[in-house]
Parts: sequence; structure tokens; C-alpha cells
Amino acid sequence: MLMEELPPEAALDGPPPDMDHLLQRTLGTVREERTQAVRRRGRVTALSSTLAVAGVLAGGVWMGQGLGVGGTENVDALLRGTSSTGAHMAVQVTETEGGLRLVATVDGMRDGEACWLVVHTKDGRTFTAGSWRAHDGEVTLAGSAMVRAGDVTGVSVVDHDRRPLVTAS
Repeated sequence: MLMEELPPEAALDGPPPDMDHLLQRTLGTVREERTQAVRRRGRVTALSSTLAVAGVLAGGVWMGQGLGVGGTENVDALLRGTSSTGAHMAVQVTETEGGLRLVATVDGMRDGEACWLVVHTKDGRTFTAGSWRAHDGEVTLAGSAMVRAGDVTGVSVVDHDRRPLVTAS
């Protein structure tokens, strides 16, 4: 009854003659499969990282173009003006799909003065592009108007009574 519980391998007269060779071959196969798995994981990780970085860069370029960053737009005009009171203004005019965008840098306004940035056209119309309350020092203001850049004759900063404080043309 005791012999029935033993597996048939227990009745052999020692290990098989090529056991060392079999063990070495098995261990070699296991090592090779493990090395291949590590290399495969490394390649997948490198590819995933590369795609993620490329996606982030492509998204940044796309967003930068959508926001007008990176010099992809052409500045249609750069207008400058100085008033008799010493106020200075420089206006960058850029045509967009829906009109134009203005970036005005104004200096020399009286502190606390209510100011409006006004665009003048060839046919005598005016468009308010922005407003602010002046303070000591230089102010940079972004604004927009629904007019073509080719129709602009000048840009003014006017006060509450619509009197021009400084005009750039």
C-alpha cells in the first residue's frame, strides 16, 4: 500500500543522465523569455513617452497658432503719435477674420482720466475699441473693432467728452 502512493519517478535509479543539460536548457529559455519581455516593455514605454511628448508639442503649436502667438499673423500697421501735452501712443493694428485687433501702448495720460481707444476710418466713422482709467506710467491695452485694417486712418485716445488726448496715424 505504501508503494501505491509513490509516483513512478521514485522507482528510478537516480536522475536521468542528461539532467544537467535539461536544467541548463530550461534555465536558458526562462532567462531569454525574461530578457525579451523586459526589452518589449522598454520599447512600449519609449514609444508611449515619445507619442505623449509629440502630442503635447503639437497641442502647444496648435493653441499658439489659435491665439496668434508665434508671429504667424502679419501686423498691418504700426501707428505712432504724440500730443502737445506730452502723451505718447503706439498702436499695432492686425487684421483678423472678424475685423482688426489693436494693441495700444499709451503713456502720459493724467492719473484717473477716463480714456477710450477710438478707431477712425476713411469714411468718417469711429469705432470704440476699448476703454480704461489712466494711471501714472505706461498702459498697454488690447482692443478690437469691426473694420478692415485698410480703412483705418488713425487711432485716438479720447476723454469723457470725446476730445482727443493723443492721436496716432
